[in-house]
Amino acid sequence: MTAQSSLRQLIRERIAENPSTMTDALARELSISEAEVVRCLPDEMWTEAPTEEFQTIWKTMTGWERITFIARNPGAVVEVSGTLPDGSPGHGMFNLTDSSNPLRGHLMINRLGSILLVSKPFFKLESHSVQFFDTEGEPMFAVYVGRDEKRTLLPSVLEGFMALRDRYATQEAR
Repeated sequence: MTAQSSLRQLIRERIAENPSTMTDALARELSISEAEVVRCLPDEMWTEAPTEEFQTIWKTMTGWERITFIARNPGAVVEVSGTLPDGSPGHGMFNLTDSSNPLRGHLMINRLGSILLVSKPFFKLESHSVQFFDTEGEPMFAVYVGRDEKRTLLPSVLEGFMALRDRYATQEAR
């Protein structure tokens, strides 16, 4: 058994024991990147999209009814719920261009290393997200399928996520 297959087996066992185990906690515990952890999850929990598809994926997500955008670093977890703004590339960044949207700024897509579509429970709730990792496999930001006031996934957004995931799952061989 190779080191990679042992790691995959260990992570899958941990997820089987507790599907809500946080991938960032496993990454810290195992001293690997969070993207590596996600790639070791059971196959039905993730698929990868080519980074060249960033703008296509972003444009698709701007049509979703409600999302939660999450960016985190060691000092903060920032969540913005609503819709995603349009944007355009420039100077190695993706510039968010809708000044009426509360989500503004610049995404450093010149550092984008992978796009992983993840379907994994979060605190025992069904959860689906498009996660963007840098070239070191560390999280840049994520876009989660939105929920209503009762914390139920919005059907239209879930359908959009599943269509996106299925599009890239059929292109991928792992």
